[in-house]
Amino acid sequence: MSHHCPFCGSMENQGVYDNDSLCSKFSNLNLCDPCKRLAELEIQIIKARESLLEMQREARRLKSEMNYSRHHLLIHQLPPKILSNIFQLCIPHEMSSNSRRAPFALSCVCQKWQQIAHTTPQLWTTIFFSLGHHSNLSESHWAQVWIDRSAQLPLSIGLVIKSSVANSWDYTVNLDVIAVINRCSSRWRDLTYEGPSSSLSYLVGDSQGASQLQTLKLDVYVTWQYKGQFKLGDFKPTPTTLKITYIDLKSVVIEWNNITHVQGCCISLDDCWELFRITPRMTHCQLQDVLHLQDSFSRPHTPILHPTLQVLELSIASNAFHCFRDNVSLPSLQSFSYTSNRRDVRDDYLETETAISLFVRSSCSLQMLALLCMKLDIADLVDLSRVMPGLHHLELALSSTGHAAAMERIFRGFSTDSTASIVTDIDTETEQVIFPQLQSMKIEGTMPLDWKLVPDIFGSPSDVHNLRRRPLRSLTLRQIQRPPKADPIIIDKDSLSRMLLLIEEGLELKIEEIYPRVDILQQSIEFHAHSSALEGGWVPHLILHLKR
Repeated sequence: MSHHCPFCGSMENQGVYDNDSLCSKFSNLNLCDPCKRLAELEIQIIKARESLLEMQREARRLKSEMNYSRHHLLIHQLPPKILSNIFQLCIPHEMSSNSRRAPFALSCVCQKWQQIAHTTPQLWTTIFFSLGHHSNLSESHWAQVWIDRSAQLPLSIGLVIKSSVANSWDYTVNLDVIAVINRCSSRWRDLTYEGPSSSLSYLVGDSQGASQLQTLKLDVYVTWQYKGQFKLGDFKPTPTTLKITYIDLKSVVIEWNNITHVQGCCISLDDCWELFRITPRMTHCQLQDVLHLQDSFSRPHTPILHPTLQVLELSIASNAFHCFRDNVSLPSLQSFSYTSNRRDVRDDYLETETAISLFVRSSCSLQMLALLCMKLDIADLVDLSRVMPGLHHLELALSSTGHAAAMERIFRGFSTDSTASIVTDIDTETEQVIFPQLQSMKIEGTMPLDWKLVPDIFGSPSDVHNLRRRPLRSLTLRQIQRPPKADPIIIDKDSLSRMLLLIEEGLELKIEEIYPRVDILQQSIEFHAHSSALEGGWVPHLILHLKR
């Protein structure tokens, strides 16, 4: 028969134990044996916990000694300043979650490294936040700790609000994080925002009227909510670099006079015109996927003269380019790149005369020209060469319509004369030198049927150092995608030998297939080396290049 306790029942009872309700509290009852043993066990548990804490402290001390003993003696001898400089080299330059983890990784090695990392403000100047469903109350705390460790150095801040949670994020928690970011706006050097347009208005700064912002990147997407605006109170920051996606210029309240570099994606054509109006110091401009007119700004009555723009990369439909061309003049332009953004429309190609008219109106001296996805032939290159004889770098991506024959004619035109390609101008019946100052050329299309035309562009190896020779030093050919089961592209043996001799003379020649990525030169070398090994001959010359 089991003994029963008035409080906890029989000895076998597995009820919940309450430390404040021992049966000894009943004045007329004696403590049962289980309660006696439980009270004794509680005392032992307290002592065991104290022993565990002491053992954990000892374990941490031993781990520190192990870290110290495992490190090379040189590490212990390095002054803290040297270690601090080494730590700074470990921090990624790009804005990502890796830049957030790196300082903590250094801090976890040992106590000495932790102390140095926490007192090196340069490690804490790049801050990246990705806000969404799983943000917690510690986010704002660690944001403040991070900023405090950066002392008073300029900050690079990245803020991402994921699209999947844009309409249902925890505003209380995330606005606390943004509040921490706003309080240090006078120290923003680089600011990157990716998220809904409506949340952009939360970045209001600290209203102190000071800013050292250099780079501003706003990558937004439109939601059902209202369109937000980037505005720091009554103060306008003066960045030099601007990157915007899906946002109109009216929603970016900055001082535009200082802008020198612009990257714009999915902005309207009239915003492009306005950009040229309000950025008198802009030297580099990249406009991708320019949209149709939205009547945000009035169309220019006369062409906009931009005196400082040197580099322009433009992705725009051919019909919109006509409108763009008629309304700008770029006298300082040195580099121009064009591609159509109408990937859904077949044969949306820009005519050469349209591009030439922009260069003629601008009276610019182009040194680099890239025309991608265009209908081009040798006659077009003659026309281009006439208006830009000083061109140094040329990049072409031929359209899929008739590009095989066009590629052949272009190569024959360039290889007419090894010292300078000369073709007959049909209109004037005079000889025209094609790009006499050309230094590098890239062509994407179908490889020529006659491989000997490729080395003919450079001339013979003996002419490489001829001063009368066109100074072409680099040629890259890229084969467009072919059917999956097409035979490998193999350069014939004689042409390959001539190409290798030119490479030995210091010229750069690359021939590759885009997809799958194949080095056609290397593929041809290996093919002929294997064939020659079976036949006996021509191997030593190839083996030398295989080893390289």
